Amino acid sequence: MHKYDEFVHRELAPHLTPGEGIALTGFLFTKSLKTVILTNGLSLIGGGYYFAALTRKRMFIIATEMGIVSLKMENKGLSDIPYADIKSVKPSGFLNQKMIAIELKDGATFVFRLNSLATHYASGQKQFIETLVNFYQAAG
Repeated sequence: MHKYDEFVHRELAPHLTPGEGIALTGFLFTKSLKTVILTNGLSLIGGGYYFAALTRKRMFIIATEMGIVSLKMENKGLSDIPYADIKSVKPSGFLNQKMIAIELKDGATFVFRLNSLATHYASGQKQFIETLVNFYQAAG
């Protein structure tokens, strides 16, 4: 297990219901590649990064930030999205640059990006989107 996976498991342990376990972890971000290119990488520093975890009931998101040298293991805010609250999950992207749009039944939409090669941040990075879609469909 990666040190980032261990961090996610520690942070979420008090929030899991009896019998609920973390099936998979992922690393998501909201920064656009276009902005990163236009700012010569300076926009990479700061917020817009999330550790994510999937259980059979919901998706957890832990806001964090990127430091000058590396990703911080800090919990800047925790939220969860029960699959029952999701209206749709729309994956897109190409090669290793993926995107998921999660539309909730209340009308809110969240768009996250994922680099499937960033497996050093989360062990479930390559399977994250497929597993999210499968868990959401199974809950429906």
